[in-house]
Amino acid sequence: MTEKKHKSLSLTTAHNGLIIQIRRIVLEHGKGRRRCRVAATIKDIAAAAGVSRGTVDRVLHGRGGVCPEVREKVLQLAEELEYRPNRAALGLAALKKPVRIGLLLPSEGNPFFGEVIRGAKAAEKSLSDYGTALLPEPVRGYDTAGHLRALQSLEERGADGVCAATVDVPEVRAAISALAERGVPVIALNSELSPCGCLSYVGCDYRQTGRIAAGLLLLLGLGAPRLLIVTGSKRVRGHNERVSGFLERLREAGKPFSVLEEIECEDDDEAAYALTLEALRRLPQADCLYVTGAGVQGVGRAVREAGLLGKAPILAFDDTPAVRALVHEGAVPATVCQSPFEQGYRAVKLMFRYLTSRSEPPKRWIAKPVIKIRENIDEGDGSR
Repeated sequence: MTEKKHKSLSLTTAHNGLIIQIRRIVLEHGKGRRRCRVAATIKDIAAAAGVSRGTVDRVLHGRGGVCPEVREKVLQLAEELEYRPNRAALGLAALKKPVRIGLLLPSEGNPFFGEVIRGAKAAEKSLSDYGTALLPEPVRGYDTAGHLRALQSLEERGADGVCAATVDVPEVRAAISALAERGVPVIALNSELSPCGCLSYVGCDYRQTGRIAAGLLLLLGLGAPRLLIVTGSKRVRGHNERVSGFLERLREAGKPFSVLEEIECEDDDEAAYALTLEALRRLPQADCLYVTGAGVQGVGRAVREAGLLGKAPILAFDDTPAVRALVHEGAVPATVCQSPFEQGYRAVKLMFRYLTSRSEPPKRWIAKPVIKIRENIDEGDGSR
């Protein structure tokens, strides 16, 4: 039998004349050595800081009633002593007070967000033992006033944090900044925002996916494509970045091309149909369409009605039923996908961890792009 030996070591930390000893257990087993550290407790931090355990608890859980100097001291000690919250205690605390996570999505009339919602609900189910509840707040399109009302509604409904796919305009950024100042953190979901105090961004790299779409166009071998761009909204940062990344890559390649017009459809199929059909009748020289968001079904309908289906390729994104059908028809040669299920799942999980343990999420969590063509368009994305 291999002999085991136990040793006790002490890590001594002095703060304000107080000596805190944190025990470490060293287990020696054969040639290998494994160290198991007993984590510092709230009691240890309180003793080192010279404050009560209640004060430390308030600081670590983001509650008020503590002066800035003491808060900073407690946080510094927690880091130095490598304090880690007890997961079982977290569960009990969460059960006492349900964690409510708001979900603002422009999902009305936009089938893309169905998978985002499915992912968010899967995360909610996995956290049900902790009393986690989603507060959905669906909106239609990208009207600034509608998004502001949705943010206000979520705060009134008692959301502890918000995951939001919203418009990148000054009014909304100011509202998000105000929420953060009132203790309601926001994760930008699916479309990034300009700096406004968001906790994190969970979504795709829109500029990169635009560049990928341009790469697909280059592979098609069109001589000098005359492009009609159909974008969702110029108030959505992601849509703008898809356009700029697309054009940037074409220019880098030295590819001759022209943009005949850029139209906004608000990610609405009916608007996309009417605007695209009108543009195609007015600009019969258009021989390629680039769709940055939703509205693909409407664009496909207009292209078909104009007699261009299969003649003017449609460059599109995501794996919605409308895109899938157009891929099978040959109207969309390839589509760039962005794992919407994983985005919804990841955003809710990161928000929960932050609300319950102040675990800082990454500043950006970027979904890996996946290119689908007719041969793999019906394959799943590996979602949970």
